[in-house]
Amino acid sequence: MAERQPGLDLIRVLALLLVVSFHAFLYNGYYHEAQQGVMMWLAGSFRWLSVACNGLFLMLSGYLGGRKTSFSHCRKMLLRVLLGYLLAAVISIPIRHFFLGDEQSFTTWFRRILTFRAVYYGWYVEMFLGLTLLSPFLGLLLERLQKPGELLSLVLVLLVLTALPGATTLDLAPDHWRILYPVTYYVLGAAVYRLQPRIHPLAGVGLTMLVALSLGAVTTLSTEGKLSEAFTQEFGDLWIVVMVLAVFCSLYRIPVGRRMGRLLRFAAGGCYGGYLLSHLLDSWVYAQFPKWCTPSGYIWLFLLVTIPVFLTSILSGRVLEDCTGWLLHRRKETVTWGQESKGM
Repeated sequence: MAERQPGLDLIRVLALLLVVSFHAFLYNGYYHEAQQGVMMWLAGSFRWLSVACNGLFLMLSGYLGGRKTSFSHCRKMLLRVLLGYLLAAVISIPIRHFFLGDEQSFTTWFRRILTFRAVYYGWYVEMFLGLTLLSPFLGLLLERLQKPGELLSLVLVLLVLTALPGATTLDLAPDHWRILYPVTYYVLGAAVYRLQPRIHPLAGVGLTMLVALSLGAVTTLSTEGKLSEAFTQEFGDLWIVVMVLAVFCSLYRIPVGRRMGRLLRFAAGGCYGGYLLSHLLDSWVYAQFPKWCTPSGYIWLFLLVTIPVFLTSILSGRVLEDCTGWLLHRRKETVTWGQESKGM
């Protein structure tokens, strides 16, 4: 059994922190503030940094699964992801219905379960399920690309199709190519596993901060105050990809002490469930601190609200993951017992 890499757990935990931070901007008034001044430049820079969240998760998927071509592995992943989603829905629906004012009929909630809307951030589940279904075929493709040059050529083509168009305001490629960015990140993760590139952590952090601060500056300078007029980036656009790669390649093999490694492993186990359940706090907690929902108060919101939401999400996600693991274990025991009974 391969030794667990604590750097990957660190990336997973950091990705969830960036998810919670990205969602904080939905509730802290950022989108209604004039994009002017130093404080909004810094706030916008941190927001661009947080956009790297999904790319880190997707690169992890490619790093860990890019060489797997087994459909049985795909089936196991689908079952775990779907079961985790259903458990999150069971928790979320009563809270959203009775406490968060999202009162709907039974039929509506049932329809939302089937369309992955029972959990507020269920779109990620839809996207990840599709990527999981493709993963064996992507693995077979990557297996055929034995030479580093062939692998890097595939990476370059995907970056041109999905990431480069977002680097400028020019229409370099239609949207039906740009939305394939999950495949780009998956292949990037697989390429990192194969080639094992490394960036010094300080250099990686420095490059990431430089890109984030530059994007923040471009945002404030490309508009007279309205965010809708500014130059924007999506999850898979080139400058976001640069940040994701810099963070990933500087952290995935970083040495971590034994105690910290155990803590990261525990926290990483709650990231998927924490992602799905974080909205239950997001949707009301920021409204309890209206005085901090201003550019000068964002730092206090982050320290005293966003960080507790992140930690609570980790713990609740860990409980969800433990329940998912227990149910899968029970299912395995039941199937095994049934097979043995048939053979008797």
